[in-house]
Amino acid sequence: VFPLMAFSLTISALYGAELAIVTMFPLALLTTYALPFALDLTAFYTLSSILGVMALRRAQRIPAFFWAGATIALSGAAVVVALRLPEPSADWVGLATLAGAAMINGVISAGLSLVLHYFLAQFLGITTAMQLLELSRPDQPLLRLLLRDAPGTYQHSLQVSNLAEQAAEAIGADAMLTRVGGMYHDAGKAANPLFFI
Repeated sequence: VFPLMAFSLTISALYGAELAIVTMFPLALLTTYALPFALDLTAFYTLSSILGVMALRRAQRIPAFFWAGATIALSGAAVVVALRLPEPSADWVGLATLAGAAMINGVISAGLSLVLHYFLAQFLGITTAMQLLELSRPDQPLLRLLLRDAPGTYQHSLQVSNLAEQAAEAIGADAMLTRVGGMYHDAGKAANPLFFI
């Protein structure tokens, strides 16, 4: 039930899937060193982590963490069953117990990763996709002020953000960051909207 997969999910959400996969394998080796069934545990941690990172993708929404947790749970249970079923001493109660522990591991890993992602992003000063989505919501106080006091500028900012997002996607830049920047680029006009026509 040790939620080692939370490490790979957190690293993937903060820095990208490549770094998460590269750092996960040595961590799995070091964690299982000198333990009984070390090779089986290494395979369990590594495969579940890789599949969880692939399911998480860019971590733009909270449900992505839950899907990653479900993927870790199911893949972990499958790895446990695949490794234990061929053994002559395998019994169904033991298999069900290990598969249940793998399922719990997936749920705990996803929850822990979501909490770590939130606090570490703020502590490290990293702007995450979820923070950008929060900033792009129309009920943000600055966007509401812009809509109320300078509606023309607000509409202009939406058009600029849409165009900038398409341009960023075309050149492979961070489209979400570009979109949010476009939404706020003329926010200063709200201070005196009559100066701008």
